[in-house]
This record gives sequence, C-alpha cells and structure tokens, in this order.
Amino acid sequence: MGGIIGHRKSEGKSALRVSLERGVPMRLKLDRILVGGLLAVSSLALVGCGKHERRFESTCQIVRRNVVETDETGEPEILDVELEWDPCPGEQFQVVRGGKAFAKCMQQYEVGKLVPVLVKHWWDDRGYYDWDVYKIGNCEREIEVDAEGSYEKSQECSDESAYGRAVGFSCSRRPFKGLVSACPWMARQ
Repeated sequence: MGGIIGHRKSEGKSALRVSLERGVPMRLKLDRILVGGLLAVSSLALVGCGKHERRFESTCQIVRRNVVETDETGEPEILDVELEWDPCPGEQFQVVRGGKAFAKCMQQYEVGKLVPVLVKHWWDDRGYYDWDVYKIGNCEREIEVDAEGSYEKSQECSDESAYGRAVGFSCSRRPFKGLVSACPWMARQ
C-alpha cells in the first residue's frame, strides 16, 4: 500500500506517492538493486575485456631438420625443425625445438615435405599476443614460452627504385596487414 510523503509547503512541491512491498524495508530493496546492478556490470566487464586463446591450422614446408643433442645411444633428444609458412605472404620462417618424443616422431617427415601445422595464439601477460606451434603433422610438442631454441622470423621485402630502375630493396619485419589477414595467428595486437 502506498503512503504519501509530504513536503514543506515552503518548497512549493506537491506530495509524492511511494509504493513499498509489505514487510520489505526500503533499505533492503535498494541494496538488492545495487548488488544486482553491480553483478551485471562486473560480469559484462569480464566477458567483454577478456583476451581469448585461439587455435589455427595451416600448412608449412619443412626447410631444415637438425639434431641439437643426442643421448648415449645416438638417439636424438632435442630436435630443431625449421618451417616455412607457404600460405603466408612475404618470407615467414619458424624454428621449432622439441624434446625426445617430438624428435622421434619427426623422423617420419623428410625435408621439403608439406605438413599440416596447428598453432596456439594467446594473450601474453607482457601486453601483446603471442603464438607458437604445438603440433606438426602427427607430432605434438609442448609449448615452452621461454624456450631459447624456438623463434620466428617474419619479413616482407620489396624492391627500391630510383628513376624507374631497381637500386636495392628494403624489408619490413613487423606483421603487416596482408600477412595478418592471411595468417591471423601472427598478429601481435
């Protein structure tokens, strides 16, 4: 049932009718509204601001395969595999280092062979996106964020000309728009 809240006649305001549920104090009702609103805003912030992990599949050519370390029987313990990203524009190379199981599995692939590659793309705590290969063909490898042997080299080179003649070339090593549109896992921002 609504009650009338009166004002002083000197303020010149008319009386205001307020509805309250029976048995629910007005303070408790206000608290419910504030808590509900706060929960809604915080859940939207978590969903909207979160950086997502994504996975991609591509094809690479094995350019080089080097054994870095062997055990006492001569079996490879650490293997470097250099890949060229064929579907990506420019010159995109990736050196991937893997352990004993990875090295044994990679023996089935010859240099020059095209293989499917799976890539993980994630938000790094340092403030940019990072990516790494976690599977080449049938061979899985553990991603080691601080591994010294794995790295990528990305560049796009173009001819420089003067007076209609080629006088040299210049290379850009930053991910460019054409690269990121063809190979989105290489995006850093």
